[in-house]
Amino acid sequence: MSNTDVVMAFCNAWTGPDVNSALTMLSDDIFYHNIPMQPLSGKADVSAYLLGAAAFEDCRWDVLHIAEAGEYVLTERVDRMKVAGHDIVLPVMGTFRVRDGLICEWRDYFDLASYQAQWPAGIGGGGA
Repeated sequence: MSNTDVVMAFCNAWTGPDVNSALTMLSDDIFYHNIPMQPLSGKADVSAYLLGAAAFEDCRWDVLHIAEAGEYVLTERVDRMKVAGHDIVLPVMGTFRVRDGLICEWRDYFDLASYQAQWPAGIGGGGA
């Protein structure tokens, strides 16, 4: 399986979402950074965050473009989520590093203000 295949499988696991399946694709020493927010290190912390963040009614990541250079895979995508009946559409640039078939680094770049503006009022979360 190529590094691109690993990242595409990870992105596809967010459909639904199937976070537990996505978590199996992360290394124990995963470094994860939503660039507007604080980074997380280690599978336990990243898993706890992602399981909380995945409380969506629906989710889908549409990968528009993908490129691979060695261990690194870059994705341009649109993440689509539904929270409390509200649709959230978020353009994202993701950078992944794959080592031994597992994602060991993951950085997502997006507009936090746009995400927060789409988040339903009165619902916790939204990166605030």
